[in-house]
Amino acid sequence: MESIIQLLPDAIANQIAAGEVVQRPASVVKELLENAVDAGASRIDVHIKDAGKTLIQVSDNGSGMSAQDARMCFERHATSKIKSQKDLFAIRTLGFRGEALSSIAAVAQVRLRSRQREDELGTEIDIEGSEVKNQGPCAMTPGTTFYIKNLFFNVPARRNFLKSNPVETRHILNEFIRVAIPNTDIHFTFTHNTTQVYDLPIGTLQARLTHLFGKDLNGQLAWLEEASGYVRISGFVGKPGLHRKNRNEQFFFVNNRYIKSNYLNHAVAQAYQQIIPKDSYPFYCVFLEIDPVHVDINIHPTKTEVKFDDERTIYVLLHSLVKRSLGGVHAAPNMDFTDETLKKAIYDSAPKNRDSNLTIGDLRTADRKREPVDPAVWDQLYKREGPAFTPEEPKSEAPLPPSDNVVAQPTLFQTPKAPSKAQAPEFRIFGQWENAYILAEGDGKLYLVNQHRAHQRILYERFLASDGGPKLPSQQLLFPQTFEYSPINYAALQEAQDILNKMGFDMKEFGPNAKIVYGTPAGIPTGQVKDILSQVISDMKTLGTSNVHERRFEGIARAVANRSAISTAKELTMAEMKNMLKDLFQCEVPSFNPSGKPTFKMIHSEELLDFFA
Repeated sequence: MESIIQLLPDAIANQIAAGEVVQRPASVVKELLENAVDAGASRIDVHIKDAGKTLIQVSDNGSGMSAQDARMCFERHATSKIKSQKDLFAIRTLGFRGEALSSIAAVAQVRLRSRQREDELGTEIDIEGSEVKNQGPCAMTPGTTFYIKNLFFNVPARRNFLKSNPVETRHILNEFIRVAIPNTDIHFTFTHNTTQVYDLPIGTLQARLTHLFGKDLNGQLAWLEEASGYVRISGFVGKPGLHRKNRNEQFFFVNNRYIKSNYLNHAVAQAYQQIIPKDSYPFYCVFLEIDPVHVDINIHPTKTEVKFDDERTIYVLLHSLVKRSLGGVHAAPNMDFTDETLKKAIYDSAPKNRDSNLTIGDLRTADRKREPVDPAVWDQLYKREGPAFTPEEPKSEAPLPPSDNVVAQPTLFQTPKAPSKAQAPEFRIFGQWENAYILAEGDGKLYLVNQHRAHQRILYERFLASDGGPKLPSQQLLFPQTFEYSPINYAALQEAQDILNKMGFDMKEFGPNAKIVYGTPAGIPTGQVKDILSQVISDMKTLGTSNVHERRFEGIARAVANRSAISTAKELTMAEMKNMLKDLFQCEVPSFNPSGKPTFKMIHSEELLDFFA
């Protein structure tokens, strides 16, 4: 019988590998930046066009490559970082697999120009779809420049799955920031089309963070630093006044490599308990320096997840260090590292995800066998071990229950289903209670309406109606308001620009990373414009990666409605209360606000008779 199994051609194998390595333009930027850092560059310039879809250019003044190395770097599994198996456990460079350049060359038109300092001429190579088109000498300054043109030109299905330019630009900026933060000894620039977004000179970590995230970091950062025989921890945490609406400005770096770790994030979050508002997140940028033998960075394709052989010790040190740093700025009780009783109490209460004989003062450094981790161990990682160290549950948007169902409440009276629009009663309004609730009677029932939540529902459905319908009217501001943002936040706002315009916002670009607002949707308090746009930015950074228009429109409508609604401490006229009840019961889902919380309580007269019987 004839054999049916055969080896794939290199070009096809590279395209398959590219599906894992090159997911979007940001993946290319990440790989090229890491290579430039590994090359010892002191300056790296990034220039993209059309969110990287047309061009990604990364130039550095690093060590450069010889003609032979310039050709070899595009071969699969060709790397200068690893020569034997033991090198896998001593990796300090960022890139090492040897798949990135071959994968990029398989799905783009690539030009490489590189020259070593000791050479008079450099080398230029053109590759298209893994096929070398040209190679020869060129005149250039020492260093390396990559030109990545027309990404996914030969894989149109993949190109069609790319998101809008603002979304892809934001992903690129995220990768750029993650490389720029730890490498403060490198001068970075970032240009999108013809606009320079970042110019980050060599300087201190604090200066780098301020350049990246804005001047509001000035005076709001607390330094932390501590070393043991196992790990050295350093960096900045934000003072309690510097809190955000999402986790996008939280960074961990292990040996200058950006990582994600829910376990370590929990250690920091617990230190901020009860000193920042609920549903807020602290700013932090924490560096961990550890012997590579104690950390495995090869457990995830993107290298953003790592495995320590003793996470528990790191957790204890990190939590204690953050508490001590916040105590130094009088934000939390101070913690003394010399108090052995306190250290033991913290250590014993940390989530226990593995057996360990290590203590803070006695750390074993002997070689450890690397054994597969039982999945049950990970399940135990986030289980409750004590009231002081309960991991936060991931938050999800509460679904909107149907209008004829109400979540059961353990209260005196159960909430019946809301009347339909056709059955909406004629209300007799008694007035307000505590300037927060409207009391009214209709069809023999008593209604207690939360005016804030009711207004949220009314605005939300009004904004949704503008999708596919006419643009909502704007109220022009007497004095236009100007707002300046960091580049990453400006990119998020750009994603929402068209939708906000449909909802009645009238705003335009006003210089680099700034917007000027001329008008807002009718009925929205003008003093809340800044908070509304900040909430939209936060939601776009958290949920805005979807290319589904309906989901993005609903998310922005929810953010604007929640921030625009009247407060629970506002006195209303009788006419305003009457109009609010009328508008509420004309909604598709009057019973709940956009976050799924009830808008009113309805009490039957029979229930009162039964209660007082």
